[in-house]
Amino acid sequence: MKRGRMLTFCLLVELFALATPTTDSTMNVLFISIDDLRPELGCYGSTVQSPNIDALANKSVLFERAYCQVAQCAPSRASMLTGRRPDTNRIWTIDRNQYWRNPGYTNATTLPQYFKENGYISIGMGKIFHSGAQSGHDDHLYSWSPEGLPYYESPEHATENRNLTSLWWAFEGDTGSELPDGQIASQASKVLQDLKNLRTQGDTRPFFLAVGFHKPHIPFYMPKAFYDLYPPASQIPLPANPDPPIDMPYVAWTGYGTLRQYDNTKNVFTGTRCRKNSEQAISKACGFPDEIAQEIRKSYYACVSYIDSLVGQVLTQLETEGFADNTIVVLTSDHGFHLARHEPHHNWFEYILLRFV
Repeated sequence: MKRGRMLTFCLLVELFALATPTTDSTMNVLFISIDDLRPELGCYGSTVQSPNIDALANKSVLFERAYCQVAQCAPSRASMLTGRRPDTNRIWTIDRNQYWRNPGYTNATTLPQYFKENGYISIGMGKIFHSGAQSGHDDHLYSWSPEGLPYYESPEHATENRNLTSLWWAFEGDTGSELPDGQIASQASKVLQDLKNLRTQGDTRPFFLAVGFHKPHIPFYMPKAFYDLYPPASQIPLPANPDPPIDMPYVAWTGYGTLRQYDNTKNVFTGTRCRKNSEQAISKACGFPDEIAQEIRKSYYACVSYIDSLVGQVLTQLETEGFADNTIVVLTSDHGFHLARHEPHHNWFEYILLRFV
């Protein structure tokens, strides 16, 4: 874990050093965060189809041993974006009362705030911080420039109003532009166009642009075209190591709380036998049946491919606007996802960091 913390720290220090305004050739920064993304990418040897991220990795520094601080959204993102350990920030979970600017907390400077205070136009969208009170509602009072306000989140009607109750769903005839992440990618493209217009009007300030995608976080919703990239779920390989580790403590077990709320998963477990505090829970019998595990894995892979296409869209727009040669691109995640490895479907501690130079 120490090595992972050092890699993350060194990356952020290097980012500061490379991008701090000192010359007329100051670099812009495009910071892409993908929620719950484990290294299921072609550039890590996976069979998942991720051509755009793989192309970025081929001309980047690829980190193969980087680790998050806490395998949960809010504390991991707060730690990475402030450079403070969770114990220092006092943010250990998703709790509306755990915000690093609350009285008695660190009030730490964030990564986008640092750039804003050093002459950058700082604009964010989507899931960069964990939204809500635990981030001061995307830290909107401190981290973003006026050009980036109000902070952009995709319209709620895109997915939420479909009232779907399935853990996975592939939308027929949907190109993905109407899903929340598609809207975020479109907004990123628009912002890059706006930034180019500012340049033509004489505004020479560099930019820090943070683009946060929600998938492959559950529920696994994607256009059907990406679902169809993969064979039927029955042909998706199961993990080679599905069983719980020997002598695993109860605290490491998951009660499947988030995955059990959907119609096609909530009836998998019956009674109280598989609750987290049950001695019988740490067993293969309390894992998901193979057919559901395979469907989860396929749907996760399809979501990764969908997000990969959106990353490609943003990178293409970066090049179209003439920013590609003077922009540092960072692609990262907050944590991963187990996908039936060691049985509990919960967050995985390893995450990735890419830097385009």
